[in-house]
Amino acid sequence: MEVAARTEPGLQQRQHSDAHLAESIAPNVVLLAVADGFGRVSRGLPTAQSALASLRDYLRRRHRARSYARIASPSSLRTLMLGALDHANRRLFDESGSHEDFVGSGTSLTAALVVGEHALVGHVGDARAYLLRLGNIELLTVDDAMFADATVPSAKSSRPAQPRPRGVLWRTLGTQSKLEASIAHVELFPDDQVLLCTDGVHRAIDDDELGDALTRGGTAADVVARILATARGRGTFDDLTLVVGRDPLGPTPMIKAGAPRAGIRVLLALGMLIIALLSFGSYALQHPFPDRPQNVTSSNTR
Repeated sequence: MEVAARTEPGLQQRQHSDAHLAESIAPNVVLLAVADGFGRVSRGLPTAQSALASLRDYLRRRHRARSYARIASPSSLRTLMLGALDHANRRLFDESGSHEDFVGSGTSLTAALVVGEHALVGHVGDARAYLLRLGNIELLTVDDAMFADATVPSAKSSRPAQPRPRGVLWRTLGTQSKLEASIAHVELFPDDQVLLCTDGVHRAIDDDELGDALTRGGTAADVVARILATARGRGTFDDLTLVVGRDPLGPTPMIKAGAPRAGIRVLLALGMLIIALLSFGSYALQHPFPDRPQNVTSSNTR
């Protein structure tokens, strides 16, 4: 999988409210996530960053417990994703000092856990996930917001393109003791593309334009740069966060977390052996061995 991610601060934001995550947390397991939060937790961390760290740590612990090797069904992955979101919600709710009559902090969060050909998309708030397949873009999440204008003025329309107003969120992570997150399962195919973004992006750029950006040439990093530049050019003052994953069934060029030490020692030994062989070959070319006389043996067998 080719992955690119970036967060850019808003023009009028004194503190960053957005955060992103793109990591390979186990062999053949990739976690992509974006979050847009408000407030801070007891450790002084921004809410979005703290929530993503809790989500990642929960899923990493499941890798150390070797549970991914036993998970084969979408229903098992769904249970795992729900558990991770519930853990992040409870931790944020406790650390922010929130209770039923007071909200200290909260965050929108959308995450895609890619395990082989399966993608489990967990969602709460108004961060979004999209899937591009065969040139068609599909929204995988529904905003947990009221009074939001669902239409975004497109560059293709006669109306001037500008960010639409933000709706009132009715569900976020960390603002209640129990969370009922939305989970969607997607079976992935070669050449699919997954896009996650916070509302600063999708309030400035409509779905069709996001699809067009994904289908244009260039790397995943090029796509991220084009989309963020377009959103910024339309005068949005909110933070902008975007994660793009291409060809999810291809090899993932990211460092695998928790690589066993034995495997590292084997790789080092192989590297030293290759260097020794190359050095010996170079010496042999510069100092050829003298020809030895051939021993000819003749025997008669009767």
